[in-house]
Amino acid sequence: MNANQEQSNWSELLIEAVNKPGKILEAYTAFHNYSFGNALLALSQCYGRNLKPGPLNTYNGWQELGRQVRRGERALTLCMPLTGKKRVRVEDSEEEKYEEQLFTLFVYRARWFVLSRTVGDMPYTIQIPDFDFETALQSLEIRRIEFDELDGTAQGFARARSIALNPIAQLPHKTTFHEVAHVVLGHTQEQQMVDTEATPRSIREVEAEAVAMICCEALGLGGAEYCRGYIQHWLAGEKEIPNQSAQRIFTAATTILKAGRKQ
Repeated sequence: MNANQEQSNWSELLIEAVNKPGKILEAYTAFHNYSFGNALLALSQCYGRNLKPGPLNTYNGWQELGRQVRRGERALTLCMPLTGKKRVRVEDSEEEKYEEQLFTLFVYRARWFVLSRTVGDMPYTIQIPDFDFETALQSLEIRRIEFDELDGTAQGFARARSIALNPIAQLPHKTTFHEVAHVVLGHTQEQQMVDTEATPRSIREVEAEAVAMICCEALGLGGAEYCRGYIQHWLAGEKEIPNQSAQRIFTAATTILKAGRKQ
């Protein structure tokens, strides 16, 4: 993957993660302080440069921690948001009025260096935070409700900002991530999402299943292989996960994993 692809093709990063078991866990272990898209982006660059994946910081950031970037090192590129203001005309006003609106642009900057390319007397270690489902649900303002779906094959469902799990769901944690993903992705704003073992082939289902796969594998939980099999099967056709959808998947997975971190 070249630099231009690294900076633009989130779909390719996602497909690569789907096809390579263990890559998501490695990315989360090394770069869990960053969004999942950036974690995979950083990992791909480490692979390409034969760098040991590990904690990231800027040149100045490492200096503040008592470490120095080795001479001649080339920074890794990550995607970062830039917020600005623009003047927008107020359409409903009879007079010619303008108001300021905030906007966010996502740009790519080469500013980060991995720990393995720094030197210094100050040691630096970082712990992977523990994840708790109930903490995540509370932070995301999602509540559990009684499972009342009549379809006996349904594993769970999401409704508005609520989720329900079949008491005999085969993979409770995977199904919980899947249903929470429906809510976080905004799917339940339009209709109730009911998921059976034979999940429908739709972009919404693929998005939710991809989020569940990322969360399961990042935390070392079982079920990722089930998700991976389904996603690979869906991708075997003519369709591909759109770049915009891949971005949504990475954002939702990041949101859920951060929401469940114990303080």
